[in-house]
Amino acid sequence: MALIEVFFLLTIIGALLYKWTVSGFDYFSKRGVAHLPPKPLVGNVPLSVLMGSGSYLRHSIELHQQLKQHKIYGVYNLSEPLYYLADAELIRQVGIKHFDNFTNHRQGITDDSATGNRSVMSKSLLSLRDQRWKQMRHTLTPTFTGAKIRLMFELIHACNVEAVQYVERQLQEKNRVGVELELKEFFKRYTNDVIATAAFGIQVNSFVDQQNEFFTLGQRVSQFSFWGGLKILLFILLPRLMKALRVPPMDMDNVAYFKRLVFGAMQERREQKIVRPDMIQQLMEAQRQFKEQQEKQKEGEGDGEEQPTNGAEFNDEDLLAQCLLFFSAGFETVSTCLSFTTHELLMNPRVQQTLYEEILEVEQRLGGKPLDYDSLMGMKYLDCVISESLRKWPPAIVIDRLCSNDFELRDEAGELLLKLRKDELVHIPIVALHYDPDNFEEPEEFRPERFDDEHKHELRPFTYLPFGIGQRSCIGNRLALMEVKSLIYQLVLRFHLLPAERTTQDMMGSITGFRMEPREMFWCRFEPRPIAD
Repeated sequence: MALIEVFFLLTIIGALLYKWTVSGFDYFSKRGVAHLPPKPLVGNVPLSVLMGSGSYLRHSIELHQQLKQHKIYGVYNLSEPLYYLADAELIRQVGIKHFDNFTNHRQGITDDSATGNRSVMSKSLLSLRDQRWKQMRHTLTPTFTGAKIRLMFELIHACNVEAVQYVERQLQEKNRVGVELELKEFFKRYTNDVIATAAFGIQVNSFVDQQNEFFTLGQRVSQFSFWGGLKILLFILLPRLMKALRVPPMDMDNVAYFKRLVFGAMQERREQKIVRPDMIQQLMEAQRQFKEQQEKQKEGEGDGEEQPTNGAEFNDEDLLAQCLLFFSAGFETVSTCLSFTTHELLMNPRVQQTLYEEILEVEQRLGGKPLDYDSLMGMKYLDCVISESLRKWPPAIVIDRLCSNDFELRDEAGELLLKLRKDELVHIPIVALHYDPDNFEEPEEFRPERFDDEHKHELRPFTYLPFGIGQRSCIGNRLALMEVKSLIYQLVLRFHLLPAERTTQDMMGSITGFRMEPREMFWCRFEPRPIAD
């Protein structure tokens, strides 16, 4: 009898669970939005993707191709209904024209209001909202100007030298014509050293001291463990439960390490009057200018004059939050971009040879002098190569914007397509736009010429968005591009980049789950170029 009761109880629970998961699946039908039929529990996300055997990247591209003619389409992300913009004019409206109504991203796991946990990352530029975000963006923007990035070039160039020397040591130690390396690991060490010197002002060489504390910590932060992924999912789906359980969104040991590192460096520089062209120095300068502006404002108020402060409050914790953001964002995204770019070069020898010839022209003009910032940034074909790599493999597959007030989305003819309600999300499917043959002919092909002077006018506005769009685009994209370009320059100058035995021949087919890396990882064979080459 007990077994029968348990059976009926489980049946009832299963029926209730099923009803709960499908209860919101009439959302798009009621709103008149095109969508594909969802499945219980998973919505429009294929079970194969959730299980790690299918590719979310490919799924996003295929879904877009089926529904793009509707300009706006709906996707059930598990049980959550999400709007996607397929039309360039609508993307312009949300990202540019009506940005003030679409300033914010969705609440993240670091937002205090979402979790109840006070995380230092809630003060980072990525998490801030509305006026507070605008103020912080205004405060930080001078840190990332071309002039400030130029000052960091020498620091990054020193890391390039260390990376090249590592490959050369591998060739010498193994006494071989060529050496095979896994690129993601190799580039993570490079980006780790760049962040250490250009952001935090410390010297490490992760190619020599392979287990240095800074690199080890970076590995822990960037590795996507099962618990880490589960925690992120629970913060998004069950924020109240996570708040009640007081689960911290970040590993506080990691935060404590960075806090000692950043505040120790700041104290040392203030006491010893050390000035260094790195990120901490730029942020300290922004903080100093903010405090001076505050003092002037007080003096102005005393004189009966109004001197508003445009920048955000910028105390030590605000500064720490930006350093943590630069670390977490730069460590993974730059190494991934370098991995994909190198893979495309080794799979496309014609492109690699054309780039090598441009590099030789620059070397000839330099006349034996080391590469400088202006020479690097003036390389047109290198820029085309990186642009095409970012088209095929963008840092973000999709970006979102939160609607602050009720808004009517209309097409170019003025026809009403959708009445958005306050706090609803719209998404811009970046990778799907980049693989849309209406935007890029034969999108699977790697063609840097798409971005050269002869063809770049053919690009459709608001269909190429590797760093986002508008005021909320990536603030550090100049620094990231300099990191990528400078190392690619040095590697192509000194080595033939060739397929290795373990190099995947089908990158898109080898990427599974939600991660942007192939099952086989990124493998490259480095062979030194003859001096007379």
